[in-house]
Amino acid sequence: MSQAHIERLSDNFLSQWIKFSKLVSYSTVAVYYPFNNEGSTLQIISYLHQKNKNVLLPVVKHDRKKLLFAKYHPSSMLKKNQLDIFEPVNKEYVNIEDIDIVLVPCVAFNKKLSRVGMGGGFYDQTFSKKASTKLVGLAYSFQMEDNSFEEEHDVQMDFIITQKEILTN
Repeated sequence: MSQAHIERLSDNFLSQWIKFSKLVSYSTVAVYYPFNNEGSTLQIISYLHQKNKNVLLPVVKHDRKKLLFAKYHPSSMLKKNQLDIFEPVNKEYVNIEDIDIVLVPCVAFNKKLSRVGMGGGFYDQTFSKKASTKLVGLAYSFQMEDNSFEEEHDVQMDFIITQKEILTN
């Protein structure tokens, strides 16, 4: 997709996020920094900062196949990790139990709110024992599949936000 097309779709992601944010109470949101053609979270990040919400970015821990989450401010310095994904340079970590919502990138999803990611299993491993944290997949509507592809280790999304709608069980 062209950068202009991604930006147009991202406008719609922000509109859907604003609708979604009226449905739930939250103060701390973990958001991925967009990579390749993933649904762009940049406008959502900006919106969250304007609303004085705590914004976190994932930090990959390869040795444990898990994610940690570090605070991200508009002035934070970022650098690319070994997967070429941006992470905060100064890492002030937040306990996973203190995260209200996690925005999760999707390569594909289905109506059961199961998702497929890039295949590393980082989100599945990190949130295999989640408590009250809401997992929210972010995907383009054309990434919806009719297939049932969930595996035993996959964590279920609580919501999926596309540029067109908010899906929930």
